[in-house]
Amino acid sequence: MAKKIKDENGNTYVQKKPFYKRVWFWILVVIVIGIASSMGGNKDKESKTTDNKAESSTTSSSKSSESSAKIKRSDFDAIKIGDLMQSADGGDTLDSLKQKFGEPNNASSSETNDVKTDIVTWDKVDNKIGSSMVISFTDGKAFSKDLTGFKLTRKNKIDLAQFNAITNGTSYNDVINKFGEPDNYTETLIAGEKQTMAMYTSGVKGDFGANFNVTFTNDVVSGKSQSSMK
Repeated sequence: MAKKIKDENGNTYVQKKPFYKRVWFWILVVIVIGIASSMGGNKDKESKTTDNKAESSTTSSSKSSESSAKIKRSDFDAIKIGDLMQSADGGDTLDSLKQKFGEPNNASSSETNDVKTDIVTWDKVDNKIGSSMVISFTDGKAFSKDLTGFKLTRKNKIDLAQFNAITNGTSYNDVINKFGEPDNYTETLIAGEKQTMAMYTSGVKGDFGANFNVTFTNDVVSGKSQSSMK
């Protein structure tokens, strides 16, 4: 709720909340990160929603032709993201990544309360079929990057006992050295803190579809979850 203040003459003014304290802002963050993890080759679509307080529009499109540029894992790692709380200040621009990687295979745009968000997907990272690189932008600057479907061959299956041994405070490098690179990776910078999620879906011991996630804050473990592991 907006705060009412009075000046020395008795006049009343409404002091608006900063955008990052508004509910719609965090809803937008959740939606963007969720879409970045699940974007696929959807058909072209366009929608528009209007209410008394905010107006938003969303459009998406897919490219039938693939980018001519070969995307390497090192290219993904080198993409710079900015702080979402600072309007993605310092992140790589959408135009610069298009120049480097070509037109994306899929693209989606939305606008809420004058904040424009673009989510773009490039396929076949390191020529791995089914893999994709998803970058999210606010006002043309990257604030989140996601690597999906980067399947790897693991010499030994990761079991539940090994998962349970992961403790908060363990470094990102220690986890990677033990289990290898994750199949899915998401990185976001919010309020000066680097938030990372590593998901393992291949080489995981358990029932069909067994997987686990490890979350990191500033490159140390801050949480974890698993499904159907043994």
